[in-house]
Amino acid sequence: MNVKAYFAQRRRIKKLSKPKVRRSKSNKIIFAIVFVIFFLYACTYLYTFGWAIIVSLRDRLEFIHDPFALPGALHFENYIDAFVSLQVGGSNLLVMMFNTIWYSLGATVICVFASNFLAYVVCKYKNLFGRIYYYIAVFVMLIPIVGALPQQYALYDTLGIIDTPLFLITYVGGTGFQFILFHGFYKNIANDYADAAKVDGGGHFTIMFRIMIPQSLPMTLALGIIAFIGYWNDYMTVFMFLPSHPTLATGLYLFQTQPSIRSNYPLLYAAIIIATVPVVVLYAAFQEKIMVNTVAGGLKG
Repeated sequence: MNVKAYFAQRRRIKKLSKPKVRRSKSNKIIFAIVFVIFFLYACTYLYTFGWAIIVSLRDRLEFIHDPFALPGALHFENYIDAFVSLQVGGSNLLVMMFNTIWYSLGATVICVFASNFLAYVVCKYKNLFGRIYYYIAVFVMLIPIVGALPQQYALYDTLGIIDTPLFLITYVGGTGFQFILFHGFYKNIANDYADAAKVDGGGHFTIMFRIMIPQSLPMTLALGIIAFIGYWNDYMTVFMFLPSHPTLATGLYLFQTQPSIRSNYPLLYAAIIIATVPVVVLYAAFQEKIMVNTVAGGLKG
C-alpha cells in the first residue's frame, strides 16, 4: 500500500467512525447565529492584532501623515529600536522581559500549587476548618480589588516585601479561580483510591503526593498556563508593588505617558507585538488542553 492509499483509507475509517449528529431545523438556525456572532467577535481581535503589526512596520512620519494607510516599506528596524530606545527607570525591553519571566513563572508556580494542595485538603478532609476556608475563598472573590487595596498595601509595607522578589510569597494564599476549580476536581474523585492505599499501609502524604496530586497534573498544567498568561499581562500589581522591577506590561503602560512615544507610535506597537506574541503562541499551542481539563474539572465538581 502506497502513502496516498494509506491516508485515503485512514480518511474513510475516520469518516465511518465519526458519529453523525442530526440537528433539527431550529438547532441549525441557533448554531448558525451563534457561529456568526463568535466569528465576528474573533474578527475584531484579528483586525486589531493585524493592524498593530502593520503599524509596527511603518515609518514614524508616514504614520503621522496617514495612520490607516498600508506601509510603503517594511521597517523591521522598529523592533530593534524598541529594545534599545524604550526604557523605564533605566530598564530596557530585555530587562523587562527578564522581569516578566521570573515574575510570571514564580507567581504561577506558587499560586497554582498552593491552590492545588489547599483544595485537596479542604475537599478530602471534612471538618469545620475546611468548610470555613472554602466559604472565605468564595467570599474573597466577591470583594472589589479597590476596596481591599489600601489595607493590602499597608500589610505588605509592614512585612517589608514591597519592591523585592519576596513579594511572590503573597500568592501562597491559595484562594481564587484556581482553588475553586481544583476543589471541584477533587470532589469528583472517589475516595476508593485513598481507601485502597490505606489498606496497603499508605499514610496521608503517600495518598496525597503519590495518588491524588498526580491525577491533577493535566489540570494543573492547564490552570498554570492560564495563570501564566494572566501574570504576564498584569501591569497594575507590578506598577504598585514592584516599581523597581518593571515587566513588559508595566513598561508598555508607562511608555504611553512619555511625550516622545506619542510621536512614534510604530515604536510603541513594535514593543506591544514583542510582548504579545509569546502568550499568543503559548495559548494557541495549549488551547485544547486548557479547554478539556478546565471544563472537566469545573463542571463535574
